[in-house]
Amino acid sequence: MSRAGERLKTLLFLLFLMLWSLLVLLWTGTLVRAQSLGREHFERLFQQWVVRALPWPEKEVEIVRLSAEPLPVEVPEGAVERVKVIGIPRPGSNTLLVDYLQNGRLLVRVRVLGYVEVRVPVVVLTRPVPRGACLTREDLTVVRRPLTRLPQDVIGDIREALGKCARYGLSPGRPLRASQIEIPPIVRRNQIVNIVARGRFITVVTKGQAREDGRPGEIIRVRNLSSKREIYARVVDAHTVEVSF
Repeated sequence: MSRAGERLKTLLFLLFLMLWSLLVLLWTGTLVRAQSLGREHFERLFQQWVVRALPWPEKEVEIVRLSAEPLPVEVPEGAVERVKVIGIPRPGSNTLLVDYLQNGRLLVRVRVLGYVEVRVPVVVLTRPVPRGACLTREDLTVVRRPLTRLPQDVIGDIREALGKCARYGLSPGRPLRASQIEIPPIVRRNQIVNIVARGRFITVVTKGQAREDGRPGEIIRVRNLSSKREIYARVVDAHTVEVSF
């Protein structure tokens, strides 16, 4: 065989190898166009799937921390993006799993971890309040505080606190809690009250002396001034307690 024929044969063999390599690359997907996804993409997903699912306006919700692994991720065109929220979206830590599939086969999974904070209105004291003092409008104001750092019984509406009394001395600036205040007694210890005894067919009223403070609906000890006996009666109003027989 001539030298020119050998060169042609070699050239055809090399061309065959190149064509074969190209076919292999196309088959394995190496040459399929892909997009590179970074942190911004997964932050948008977190905003869509977690922040917008919360019952607060988006302007009151802040993504404090966010991470996604692995990053960056190369996703071929035509891959299906599937997002799953682990648990129920809530203030605090949340997790997304973002899967990319092609022809039903999982290509890559990205785990997105985010911490959400919500600032909510809470009632705080504007000045020190001594034990037993009843709260007025001038004692209270409303500020916004991070929800995840608040106790469960924090008060968010000034109307829930007005007229109630401090169980102990309270400092200004701290969120006011329901456990720190109470409805003031309407019956005071040693106060003279009407004892109303109700039966099925008869009602008897007599005078008594309260032996302890009482709030509406509470059961307190009362001394019957006629019989000199102590009984337990339910506080009805500022002048009346009631017993049943």
